[in-house]
Amino acid sequence: MATLTCRQAPASVPDNFAYVIPVDDELDHTPLKPFCWDTTCPCHEDDDAIAAVYQAVQDGLITPEEATDFVLGRLL
Repeated sequence: MATLTCRQAPASVPDNFAYVIPVDDELDHTPLKPFCWDTTCPCHEDDDAIAAVYQAVQDGLITPEEATDFVLGRLL
């Protein structure tokens, strides 16, 4: 005799689902990205990195607005 069990079938994962895997030791600061998104991080007060951004503005490589966004960690 067959018995019924009350088990739920696993839900299927949608096609547009992205798995998020937290990584504790991920680098927020690299030579190409010296400023992070965290406004409390001391990287936003790094005089050498800010001087390099200032020099890029003086050389005409980026605008002052782009420099501000970069130092605040808003650019990719």
